[in-house]
Amino acid sequence: MFCVRIYIELELILAVAGTLARAMFGFEIEPQFNEPYLATSLQDFWGRRWNLIVTSILRPTVYYPIRRISTRLLGSRWASLPAIFGVFVVSGLMHELIFYYLTRVAPTWEVTWFFILHGVAVVAEVVVKKVVPDKMRLHSVVSGALALGFVAVTAVWLFLPQLVRNGVDEKSIGEYSKLMDLIKGLLPF
Repeated sequence: MFCVRIYIELELILAVAGTLARAMFGFEIEPQFNEPYLATSLQDFWGRRWNLIVTSILRPTVYYPIRRISTRLLGSRWASLPAIFGVFVVSGLMHELIFYYLTRVAPTWEVTWFFILHGVAVVAEVVVKKVVPDKMRLHSVVSGALALGFVAVTAVWLFLPQLVRNGVDEKSIGEYSKLMDLIKGLLPF
């Protein structure tokens, strides 16, 4: 349920920020998510549905350069594999840095391992898609459920413990409580 809570929190925060940006400055903010619960695979989840702003940043800065170099070494068929893995390593290190700034506690590397594990899984998924014929693959409903289950289980195992152990969940609940008190104080009734 914590995964769902994080998704809803991020979606609400970004919706409010988007509304404020539209009202104050007249411009639209790109959507952060594209219905991640409808993902049909890990590749679909990470590349097209979850954290789209980060994906749009990492694709040109990490994925394309590594793919260009890998094409010369591995050929075009397999060049995406090290590029995909590189994106996940960079994402893991960046999340570790963000967690450090949130908690001021030395990294445990669990978050980085979460992303490395997902990088390996997405690379394996891409290899399977290249090798296994379409008619022998899992139905998208089954593969989607497996992908979301994998994300949820590994998040509970590797991603969320660092937040819970360092009290980030309790701090955020306290901040929400104070925000609600402020809003209640501003309302006329």
